[in-house]
Amino acid sequence: MRAKRLITFILLAVIAIPAAPFVYGNERDREVKVAAYNMYPGTEFSGIFLAQTPDELVAEVAEAYNDVNASNVPERIDEIADQIATNQPYLVGLQEVAIWSVGAPFDPADANFVVYDFLQILLDRLAARGAHYEAISIQENLTAELPAVFSQTSALDVRFTDRVVILARTDMSTSEIKIEGVDAGTFASLLTLPSPTLGNVVVPRGWTSADIKHRGKTYRFVNAHLESFVEYFQILQAQEVVDGPANTDLPVIVAGDYNSDPGVNPTAYNILLGSGLSDAWTSTNPGSPGFTWALSGELPSVILQPDQRVDLVLFRGGMTASSSDLIGEEVGDITPSGFRPSDHAGVVASFVLHP
Repeated sequence: MRAKRLITFILLAVIAIPAAPFVYGNERDREVKVAAYNMYPGTEFSGIFLAQTPDELVAEVAEAYNDVNASNVPERIDEIADQIATNQPYLVGLQEVAIWSVGAPFDPADANFVVYDFLQILLDRLAARGAHYEAISIQENLTAELPAVFSQTSALDVRFTDRVVILARTDMSTSEIKIEGVDAGTFASLLTLPSPTLGNVVVPRGWTSADIKHRGKTYRFVNAHLESFVEYFQILQAQEVVDGPANTDLPVIVAGDYNSDPGVNPTAYNILLGSGLSDAWTSTNPGSPGFTWALSGELPSVILQPDQRVDLVLFRGGMTASSSDLIGEEVGDITPSGFRPSDHAGVVASFVLHP
């Protein structure tokens, strides 16, 4: 009888002990790192849009193409590759991923001799550093071709293509990166720029996204580039991000160049935060301005001090921002020829996915 009472007491004591909460391994096992980087095409286009005569137009195109060559594209992309290879983000959202091609002047056929393919140069430079990435989502935005007259005896047709791209690491197991779906699109609300020589020019802007499973947890990564010339369209496009690719029940990371600084022109930024997104930078660097633009002038050799934060990494859902940092903005990141890698700093952020 005594033994029976003892067994009963032990059973009751065991039942009374509260069960320990189930823990899915170490939460650090579910930490993901992402980056956003605007690569800068090497020139500005305002002179082309404002050209008053055909002669002025072809001269402005020539000047813009000379600026691209003078910006030392391969050397700048070398430094961007260094930044990515050093930080090893799982995913990278890229903006202004240009293709510059040339062809015979005043030829109606497309100029198809590729001089600079920013994406291919970057992938090659990353591979040379032992950093293995592939483009998993590409959205082509503005494509334009115009003649460039350099002198009375020298002319070319110059073709420019702008893209937004998502890169993913290829050296990780499928338990760490499993691509479950990708998407891309152009915004419906697009700026039309009137030009004295070109007429009305529509400026396409767009986004890319990818659904990624990491250790059994799926999240969405969105990369976008919003309008820079007119804030009204920037605001409309921010709403399209909220209603479109970021409209998901999945945990979501929204990265890219949003051309909206929280302190200068915050409307688009506030629309994004109003949808429930949080800012990884302010979450992990309270009180730090985190300025990302403008690091340089039209030529990347003109070194400036940034005063706006337009490159963002935002998040919502079952995750916590654990760190964020700027890349490419240090004096030590200036290339051997004295160029900024881009007129934008990149942003790297890490998140812990919740069980």
